[in-house]
Amino acid sequence: MLEWIERYLQIELILDLDSAVWQSPFPQLRQLYDVGDAERLAREVRGEWKLGLDPIPNMTELLEEKGLKVLTVCLPDRISGFTCMVGRGEGRDDLPVIVVNHTFPLERRRLTLADELFHRLIHTDTLGNKDEEKAANLFAGAFLIPREHLLREVGKNRSAPGYREIVDLKRLYRVRGAALLMRLRQLDVINQSTLVYAFQTIARGWRTQEPEELEEPDIRGKQERARRFERLCYRALAEGLISLSKAAELLRLSLPEVEAGLKGPRSTDADRR
Repeated sequence: MLEWIERYLQIELILDLDSAVWQSPFPQLRQLYDVGDAERLAREVRGEWKLGLDPIPNMTELLEEKGLKVLTVCLPDRISGFTCMVGRGEGRDDLPVIVVNHTFPLERRRLTLADELFHRLIHTDTLGNKDEEKAANLFAGAFLIPREHLLREVGKNRSAPGYREIVDLKRLYRVRGAALLMRLRQLDVINQSTLVYAFQTIARGWRTQEPEELEEPDIRGKQERARRFERLCYRALAEGLISLSKAAELLRLSLPEVEAGLKGPRSTDADRR
């Protein structure tokens, strides 16, 4: 991760970009004293970022647009992701970074990104560890599945949601099926017994196996990848600020691959002929 950050800083320095600035929705870290406050916090973040109530099409793109460094890599199986501050020394500001495990399904990665965003926004000393994680999960659900939008889609009181409806909704919000059911329970759309029954019937096994994944297992990690670093490298290359070989070094790609990324595959093929 640190090696990747070094390359990221190099290209931002070349382009004269401020690496440490990110568009936090709040001027200061927020203090939460109750798990339920996470619901309100999610609404406030959406409001400050002017996201409205619609589903977020690309969570990675959103966070990169706001200035957070996002890295999608292979992590140990037990780790879905983490957030940290990377120190640069010499009196310079630390860098906020979110790392997510690309071997997990897209639905889970999006929730992880929202979860880690929560940790970037709050003081970590006002809630205990368990309550902080509960609040992070609540924030992630509320941020990706806004209350008003979901109630409009499913109604305010349901006795038995069906399999196809839940799967279609999880595709709409691009979240885990289990997380969607938990969100229905959080908003009292379904009661506890209905939730338990769902996990015993239509959602059996959903806690460990995602139904009808958004990505096929053989292309897992391809959607909603972090792409800002790559864009910046090609921007610098196109403007003549770096050479083809320097771009290849930064991107960890071969020269033909970088050339194709600059000119397009047909152009490079024509050049060779």
